[in-house]
Amino acid sequence: MQRYAPRLIPAGTAPADALVEALIENPPTSPLGEHELIPQVAWMVERDGAFVHVPESQRAELEMMRGLAQVTMLDGELSNEELDQLPGSNVATNGQYAAELLLDHDHLTALHKILASKVYLAAAPRHGRILVGGVGAGLEGMRAFVAYARREHDEAPAEMRISPVAMLVRDGAPTAVIGELQIGALARAAGGQMQ
Repeated sequence: MQRYAPRLIPAGTAPADALVEALIENPPTSPLGEHELIPQVAWMVERDGAFVHVPESQRAELEMMRGLAQVTMLDGELSNEELDQLPGSNVATNGQYAAELLLDHDHLTALHKILASKVYLAAAPRHGRILVGGVGAGLEGMRAFVAYARREHDEAPAEMRISPVAMLVRDGAPTAVIGELQIGALARAAGGQMQ
């Protein structure tokens, strides 16, 4: 049985003939172009002990790949750490396929309950790590989360980087990029009620 795995990659970095999907279909446009930094999902298959890109010509087999990938993604363990240096509720999950938890609707839905929030922020700054939170401390908490995600991305070795942006998660799925301009718009819309 072949082993498949989805991998989050920096936008636009896959080979031209690789099978790639959007993490967020038709994201809202960000005035600063941050939406162009949303990671993409590259499909990989194991060949001779190494994962290589699945060719675009195999797109018709995507549902089968998704099923087999669930088994592959069980490899290794996940560990959580609280991000105490940030205000509010924030956690990082580490593990071989931790960043790809952004693709797991059930996991993201469970986080709504754990964080007790209808929306939260998530980021995949580098391979093997996902950050979630930005809740419970108002706009300052969101700003701190966005800055922390960018810093983790920028400090990672180049070959490990995925994306510097934080994304809004609603209804168990990433829906848009959240940057400084979006946080400012939220503050204006709330009329100073969010702190």
